[in-house]
Amino acid sequence: MDDRKPSGPYVIRRKIMSPRLGDSVADRARVVSHLDDLLAERHVVLVQAAAGSGKTTAVAMATRRLERPVAWLSFDGTELAPGRLLAYLEEAVTIPLTSAPRMVAGALEDGLLPAEVAGVLAESWSGTGLVLVCDNVEKVARDAGSWATLSSLVSYLPADVSLVLISRIRLPVDATALLDRRVVEVGQDVLDFDRDEAEQALRRRGDVPGDLDVLLGLTHGWVAGVLFEGERAERPDAGRSVEFESYLSAEVLGPASAPLRGFLARTSILPEVSTSSALALGEEEAPRMLAALEEIHLPAWWSADRSRFVMYPQVREFLEVELVRTEPAESVRRVRRAHADLLAREGRLEEAVDALLELGETELAWQRAAQALPSLVARMDFTSAARWLDELDVVSRTPTAEVGAVVLRVSFALEQCGRGNALLEAHGFDWLPGPGAPFAEEALLLAAWCRWHAGELAEARALADRLPPGRARETAENLIALSDGSAPPFPDFSSTRSETVDTLLMRIGYYRGRLRELERRSTTGDGTPALGVPWVIAGLRAKGRLDEAMELYDVLRGSWQPPWLHAFDAVDLMIDLGRRDEAWAALTRGSRLIAETGSKMYRIIGHLNEAKLSLRLHRDAEAARRALADAEDDGALEHAFSRELSQLWRGFSYLLEDRDVEARAELAACVDSMQSGDRRLELATAAIYLAEACWRIGDEEASDAAAEMALAEATTGGSQHLLLTALHDVPAVAVRAADASPTRLSRWHELTAMLSDQGSLRVTARAPRLLLEEFGDPVLTVDGEPVLIRLSKSIELLSYLIDARREVSRRELLGQLFESSNDAAGRSYLRQALYRLREVLPEELMPRQEGEILSMKNPDLVCGTTQVVLDSLVQADRQDDEVRLRRMVEVLTHAARGPYLATLNSQWVEARRVEIGERVTSGRIDAARLAFRLSRYREGRQLVETVLRESPHREQAWQLAISLAHASGSDDAVLALYQRYVSAMRGLGVAPSAEVRRLVTQLRR
Repeated sequence: MDDRKPSGPYVIRRKIMSPRLGDSVADRARVVSHLDDLLAERHVVLVQAAAGSGKTTAVAMATRRLERPVAWLSFDGTELAPGRLLAYLEEAVTIPLTSAPRMVAGALEDGLLPAEVAGVLAESWSGTGLVLVCDNVEKVARDAGSWATLSSLVSYLPADVSLVLISRIRLPVDATALLDRRVVEVGQDVLDFDRDEAEQALRRRGDVPGDLDVLLGLTHGWVAGVLFEGERAERPDAGRSVEFESYLSAEVLGPASAPLRGFLARTSILPEVSTSSALALGEEEAPRMLAALEEIHLPAWWSADRSRFVMYPQVREFLEVELVRTEPAESVRRVRRAHADLLAREGRLEEAVDALLELGETELAWQRAAQALPSLVARMDFTSAARWLDELDVVSRTPTAEVGAVVLRVSFALEQCGRGNALLEAHGFDWLPGPGAPFAEEALLLAAWCRWHAGELAEARALADRLPPGRARETAENLIALSDGSAPPFPDFSSTRSETVDTLLMRIGYYRGRLRELERRSTTGDGTPALGVPWVIAGLRAKGRLDEAMELYDVLRGSWQPPWLHAFDAVDLMIDLGRRDEAWAALTRGSRLIAETGSKMYRIIGHLNEAKLSLRLHRDAEAARRALADAEDDGALEHAFSRELSQLWRGFSYLLEDRDVEARAELAACVDSMQSGDRRLELATAAIYLAEACWRIGDEEASDAAAEMALAEATTGGSQHLLLTALHDVPAVAVRAADASPTRLSRWHELTAMLSDQGSLRVTARAPRLLLEEFGDPVLTVDGEPVLIRLSKSIELLSYLIDARREVSRRELLGQLFESSNDAAGRSYLRQALYRLREVLPEELMPRQEGEILSMKNPDLVCGTTQVVLDSLVQADRQDDEVRLRRMVEVLTHAARGPYLATLNSQWVEARRVEIGERVTSGRIDAARLAFRLSRYREGRQLVETVLRESPHREQAWQLAISLAHASGSDDAVLALYQRYVSAMRGLGVAPSAEVRRLVTQLRR
């Protein structure tokens, strides 16, 4: 048959777009607008990109908006005869141009060549403004005759006719042959989804994305990739669908020849493919393959000079699977080994080690690891380093000084002394670096630390003796002193940061009671070694700064941080906050972590913590002594610091059982040892317990001395929190000391006031989403934006539930807020109050109602300002003087906005207002008393004047005001205040107290 003549009917084959793409990307305004501009200004538009890029959809949307005739022809490969191609083109155009002449068949019969007929056909469209779209052009582009015919058509297009060629391969358009025709390409970069388009498309399909940024990172915005991956995100257990894999294989990689596809699979191991990197994998045809790849479009990013490309992750992932599925195992191994060698040559040693480990080539991996480990540890990637050490079985290898030092440092960073001890026990100490060698002091210090944790004190001391004079040796001596009971001078923290020495000093300093030093480390931004953060948390906790400690702990609780954080910090924090279940859960988890460390010392401390928990939270002396017995079985009595803690908690257990003589013996020995060894962390606690034991057996003088020692120690060391915790256990010590004090302004009166006023310690959420301002006019904000509630009872209800922090029955609410036990009116009012809250609050911030019980659904996300103020005052009582005063003044200033819920006046609000006002007034008196003691007289006078204006009946406030006036050097002010006091008492109908008269008389002498 003459190939210039078409046969059969001329059918216009339109590409049937997949509903998956066509229905889901119905709004691509950005791309459509770009195509509109191109069609208005240029004659030839080449839309060239990978399968699944939305090419056809975008062009269809753009042409649908045109007020010009549009002809559309989708090739399917049957057009390879030039005559047939021309007939199809003519037939396509006659659909929008019904009057267009039919001349192809006649021209071909007259003997014109197909290229000449194409020119005549193109010129026949002049003046029509036609837009001709040819889709799937790759079907004809590789056939020389068909492409010559199509090129001739392009060359003769009239000025007012536009042509759009859509293709999955690069079309061989000769722009120079088009004379004044302007050619522009729309490629992958334009067609890929941006973030908004991807989200819109997924939402339209119902595949609401979880983390859209992760999905875009995986797909680079490739349309088909986004849609298939969005579908998989909705059913994560299903894996990649067979449908998508088939699409990748047939449609996306379909244009690639078998050799090219094999090249892509073998180079998929490379994140970026270039000629040189492919040659390094043994791909000798790499230059030709890259040139061939330029001719087809795949979902990939190419460099500007087309010398290298990065395959989109989804496609690369598929090719990596195809490599294993289609290539012989030996070929796959060869490629991976070549890749590992390439990584090493490029200096990417860490990746090379991982690649070699995957291949099981441990000897070569060890050689690379020996080079890479120091840099891995230098940037504190201890988890990866530990994994290498385990996989390479480093303990079985004779260590070099450098690698051995790395093992020790990893052991130290991860609190896994068992790892370091295994190395030392297998190879002895001769490999340790000698004097002057790099890492020599650090290695010796950490070797001593490992042996100390193993309970091998003689070996730890011998290693410490090998250290030259300096901070490393002083640190080792302080470490060993925790066991032998000595008290070497504690070295200063260095201004030049040393991760190992300073972190170890922080650990030792904690048990030596150097809480002020730990606090300074926490407040100097770059001064705290990262490995020392758990001990900063421990120090903050011991100083009563529980909110700061919890904030740090919450940030790190899911991190790689060492077991101390979870096994000890968490337990102590939960004990102090009275959270019994969480404390036991932390202890249980900590026991597992301790077992993994290989540390004998940590096992001992874990048992001691269990004893403390049993005593402090349950008053269970028997359980505590079982835990103490376990600690002693592990060697607690062999080390001074653990022996002292064992004596401390055993002594307290005896006090609980009224075994007072035994308690005194244990506690006296404990206090003596702590003092002589300068281990002061729990010295105030031990002295308080000792004061109680001495009083019970009738030794009042010794009791008073022990109590004063405890007070002095807490003042000097900044451990008022630990002092108050101990006094909470035996409050009679503070009461007796206060009774013996000559004035009600004494420290002991302060402490008894704190003990009597305090509720439970609570940590307020730092950044709640819902905040109810309850001082002055109530203001509700959600996510920082004000929210208006139209029913005042809703504010009361919200405040009540926030403050309760528990489940509340409907009966209780009706009785407290609605002054009703259960009547219909009260129940209706409660429903209205809840309804008004639902009108303005997000679901997750609403009160939850389950039957007759109401509570806040997410209490950690909601907060009232009275809660913040009262909790802060409770915490401030346990803090060091300067910190305490600063915090109290800050929260009391906030309370000065006005009375609790000032614009509301129900019976419950009035009662609550009195209660809160009393606590705030007591806080102002406490702050004024503290300011007086710290010689901050101006602040003290301001605070006490506020109290006297609002509560002129407060005797303590008058005494403070008179004392402050005298301390400021004003005798006249003393008399003036006394006159005001007398007048105020007269107004209350009571006589001036003898104590105030004595104070004034004493001060005027």
